Amino acid sequence: IIIGFTNGIAVLIALSQVKDFMGLRVAAMPADFFGMLSTLGATLHTVNPVALGIALCSLAIIIIWQFFMPKLGSGIQFAGKLTPIPGSIVALVAATLAVWLLKLPVDTIGSRFGGIPSGLPSFAWPAFSWESGKFLLIPTLTLALLGAIESLLCARVADGMIGERHDPNQELMAQGIANFVTPFFGGMPATGTIARTVTNIKSGASSPLAGMVHAATLLVVILVAAPLASHVPLAALAAILMFVAWNMGEWREFVHLRQYRMPYRITLLAVFLLTVVFDLTVAVEVGLIAACVTFIYRISSLSRSEAVTAADQPVLSGQDGRVEAHRLYGALFFGAVKLVEALEDRLPRHALVIDLKNLIYVDSSGADSLMSLQRACSKHGVRLIACGLAHQPLDMLRRCGFTDTLGEANQCPDLASGLAAALADGDG
Repeated sequence: IIIGFTNGIAVLIALSQVKDFMGLRVAAMPADFFGMLSTLGATLHTVNPVALGIALCSLAIIIIWQFFMPKLGSGIQFAGKLTPIPGSIVALVAATLAVWLLKLPVDTIGSRFGGIPSGLPSFAWPAFSWESGKFLLIPTLTLALLGAIESLLCARVADGMIGERHDPNQELMAQGIANFVTPFFGGMPATGTIARTVTNIKSGASSPLAGMVHAATLLVVILVAAPLASHVPLAALAAILMFVAWNMGEWREFVHLRQYRMPYRITLLAVFLLTVVFDLTVAVEVGLIAACVTFIYRISSLSRSEAVTAADQPVLSGQDGRVEAHRLYGALFFGAVKLVEALEDRLPRHALVIDLKNLIYVDSSGADSLMSLQRACSKHGVRLIACGLAHQPLDMLRRCGFTDTLGEANQCPDLASGLAAALADGDG
């Protein structure tokens, strides 16, 4: 599901940068997908060749710097020293100098937004109200959940690249505290992102200290270099974000969809399309529901009931219809209670032995189905013997009263002893 989210966000990021990448004259860009497409199509005739040229050159510098500089660094000492510098920084500086020195007619941060603040934000107490709280509850939970998933996924990717292991609790606690405090200073919720993390690691980062250096660099830019940042062309920023969008997307997953089952394909494509066409909130809600349904289906398909035959247990020879034994595998939950219901519909005449050694989980619905089987057996005079109960299933069936109702005599440690008890009870 996270791949669908990430790829959808990457498409939206790239689409939102087309305007500045091509220098289009758009008064106001709509927020919805089809509105963006319509607006971009209607303003294609306003392309600024200079802005497009700067964007293409910036994108070329980033690609060349990332993919070819490491190869040059192995043979050229000077190139090797430059390799840790991110290509996006090189492209940004080069494009800014070109626009500033040549006075190129393109939009910059200063001309579009009047520059960036050169001081720290001040504390501002937000206006709380019950009405706004009700409206923001679902989006807030959605963003928190998506942020946690995205950050933990990013941390796992980083672990694989640097050979370390992160602490999930520490990651989420730090992110939660930061996202709780920053809004009081005009900040927006943020998560760990794969694009920035991978770029940081490829630039030489190998510890959490790199994140602190990143934050300190941004602080220096705000306090010292804010006047210079006003000359940064928006076309160069658009090129950088285009490259980031491409890197953050797991595009190979679309090519490999044939290797996966149909539920996974449908879920991934649905989340991707919903993220792009509608919004992240809808995609998260539908994605979680689809993931739950898929999980329930998979677990229920892994759970099964297997009849024990005379070839497996010779003592069952000649006991057809009188004593039967079945093994239950997997998880006995609300999606798999049909396994027990099928046993209830075909009771033997004398004794039913169920081997629960391979049962790893029982929920309340599964416990109820076993209680119902016990009542059906008592009604028809059939002895029910449970074998191999242990761990969570045993604890669950004790708490619901199944073991007390069944009795100690009808609980055996393994299938062999259970069959011996069933055959010993009456004439064989």
